[in-house]
Amino acid sequence: MRKIPFPWLQKGTRSVKCWHREMKEQLLVILAAVIVTFTVIYLSGTGWAVAVDGKMVGVVKSRAVVAATLGEILQANATLGQPGRPGGKVTYRRVRVAQGDCLTQAQLKERLEEALDLYTRATVVQVDGRDRFFFKDRQTASAFLQAVVKTYAPRPEEKAAFAEKITITTRRVPVSRLMSVAEAVAVVRRGIEERWRYTVKEGDTLWDIARAQGLAVEDVIAANPGMNPDRLSIGQVIRLRREKPVLTVVQEYEAAKVEPIPFPREIRYDRSLHRGQVKIVKYGKPGKKEITYRIKVENGVEVSRTVIRTTELVAPVKQIELRGSRYLLASRGDGRASLGWPLSGPILSGFGMRWGRMHTGLDIGSGYGTPVGAASSGTVIRAGWYGGYGRTVDIDHGNGVVTRYAHLASISVGIGEVVGRGEVVGTVGSSGHAYGPHLHFEVIVNGEPRNPLNYL
Repeated sequence: MRKIPFPWLQKGTRSVKCWHREMKEQLLVILAAVIVTFTVIYLSGTGWAVAVDGKMVGVVKSRAVVAATLGEILQANATLGQPGRPGGKVTYRRVRVAQGDCLTQAQLKERLEEALDLYTRATVVQVDGRDRFFFKDRQTASAFLQAVVKTYAPRPEEKAAFAEKITITTRRVPVSRLMSVAEAVAVVRRGIEERWRYTVKEGDTLWDIARAQGLAVEDVIAANPGMNPDRLSIGQVIRLRREKPVLTVVQEYEAAKVEPIPFPREIRYDRSLHRGQVKIVKYGKPGKKEITYRIKVENGVEVSRTVIRTTELVAPVKQIELRGSRYLLASRGDGRASLGWPLSGPILSGFGMRWGRMHTGLDIGSGYGTPVGAASSGTVIRAGWYGGYGRTVDIDHGNGVVTRYAHLASISVGIGEVVGRGEVVGTVGSSGHAYGPHLHFEVIVNGEPRNPLNYL
């Protein structure tokens, strides 16, 4: 072995080799640390972008968060039906994300519920061919229909049916459309709003339009804010709407009811009684009958009632009445005047000025309760209390002529009743501002009081 001539050089060579080895080890440690640091930094700055059918929903830290959220959504919707299945495709891709930009699980759930169309196999109740109600199974659909019948059928023991054609089928539908029984019954109670339009034609009025469309005028005005109901233009389009039942429960049943039978009257005329006076010879008595009806009810409202049979239970008793046929004509007058005297008696106060005031009629004395007859045939236009006149009857005889009978004790006629000449309209009294029993009688022509003596 060849020796190095300079021992100190051999020693230095070994030192350089050691130094190179140590430097290499230190560089490897530093490089590893840098790699780890950058990896941590990179991983901490990335997340998972979630999309549904290619549409971005948001970014989360972990795919596990998405899986857990989807499971939570499906489980929540499964309470109304079979477990739902997403109608859209969920995809992921790793992305860089700034700290704080990731969605929380609650935020992700809200966005996924909006983006996903969850479908399930459901039972559909069709009304006249249109899908109206969606349930998790047939049992729930049947429970709903039974609940509607129970709500609107007044007699649970009687058979009920729907006016519309009801069809139950099975179909894949969005989970969001599923209903509980209570929710579906609420829809039936509410009804659905039917909307349409009407174009105004020549001669139309708002009242005519509303009546022809089966609406109230107020409903038409409410559906057209800003419309002037008094000014319609030809060609103007009016919006119309009304609530329409979704389902109509029809029930028909028989019901019996006991009702009174009015007693018949036998009328006999008696000349010993004044016209308008009635005397009961034999009092009548109502009978009783049982009527059986066929009743039709729609959604709890009676729409028709037909008599099926009638059975008499108690026969009525006839009433016999005597009615006066004698005219009330006073002793004054020759019978040729246009008006008859309403009763016989002295004139206590005439027509004209009295104590500084105008007395607009005749005061005819008579006993309390004496019948008062109409001076001529006509129509009763007043029958009741009239200020200082007390109980008063006014009769319109046509041609502007009205007679007045005041201070009566009782009134025998009503407004609108047609009376004949001499027919009793009341009895003498002292009602109102009266000093004793007497009749205050007036003749009014075209609104002006006239002296009755000129017409009697």
